[in-house]
Amino acid sequence: MLAPSEAIGKARIYLDEVVPDFAAMEPQVDEMVLDKQSSNWKITFAALSAPEKTRENTLADLLRLYKIRKVVFVGAEDGSLVAVQNPELL
Repeated sequence: MLAPSEAIGKARIYLDEVVPDFAAMEPQVDEMVLDKQSSNWKITFAALSAPEKTRENTLADLLRLYKIRKVVFVGAEDGSLVAVQNPELL
């Protein structure tokens, strides 16, 4: 079974391959869970982003930061990519 640090390393590589724009934001690990039923690591990454500039933006809008998240599922045994998803909304 992959150690947590190995799974995070693999997940970062997959992020760079699948969503390079998000990976360029240098996301940090927000949450990590081992799903024992499916034998997958579920790793949630988060990065801060400013809103896009439009003519209607106020100063407060331009200064506000948004947290963007991506979830990477990595096979716990071999480190294979299972999925890269947007997290489910609560």
